Amino acid sequence: MGTLLVSLAMKYLLGLLLTAALCAAQTSTQAATKAAGHWSGKILIPDHEVAVTVDLDRDAQGVWIGSITVAGSSSVDVPLSAVAVESGAVRFTAPLPGPASFTGKLSDDGAAISGTASNAQGDAPFQLARSGSASVKVPPASSKLSSEFEGSWSGSIEGAGKTRRIGLKLSAGSDGNATAKLVAIDQGNLEIPVSTVTINKNDLQLEVRALSGLYHGTLSADGVIAGEWAQGNEKYSLTFKKGAY
Repeated sequence: MGTLLVSLAMKYLLGLLLTAALCAAQTSTQAATKAAGHWSGKILIPDHEVAVTVDLDRDAQGVWIGSITVAGSSSVDVPLSAVAVESGAVRFTAPLPGPASFTGKLSDDGAAISGTASNAQGDAPFQLARSGSASVKVPPASSKLSSEFEGSWSGSIEGAGKTRRIGLKLSAGSDGNATAKLVAIDQGNLEIPVSTVTINKNDLQLEVRALSGLYHGTLSADGVIAGEWAQGNEKYSLTFKKGAY
């Protein structure tokens, strides 16, 4: 009789644990579903507010993706990285153009996300409200990186009586596709991720959504990339030479 009672007790306990696990999984799934959407709100920086829109969704493989736009700035449809949604917690990072991290909490009704945005200058609260369905602006895939373009490059832009030194890092990702970063040398070597790298033989194109910028250059026989940087209505000649900046 004692053995039977112990067996029944263990089955009951296992049933409770299974029910708890299923409820936790259901809650996590519901929170994840609520996080997908188009969000509008503000970063509450002291003395002023910054209006932003954020889109969060899952791709065909179930991986979280997102994009962010900062009103009145050059940061438009900037792809997010390290997007995570777990038990109502929402986290992501974005280059604006310096790296900024967002850590928030999804409201119980799924109508709002509030939390803290952080960058090199400090922390500030942010508030987002659901304002529609998700419309993540995923940048086009980058091209395969060729050996001619791989490595570090340096150049400069002349404008408004100033010289701005620019670095460029080109490397291959795990899939062989090109990844790149622009480096604002005179701003403490601030690194700005390139959204898409397109290589067609000797032609190089860089889309930089954090700056609404586009670079197009051509690699010459002497190993120099001569081209033009366009940002808004402004255009500048920009030539990159191989080597550390």
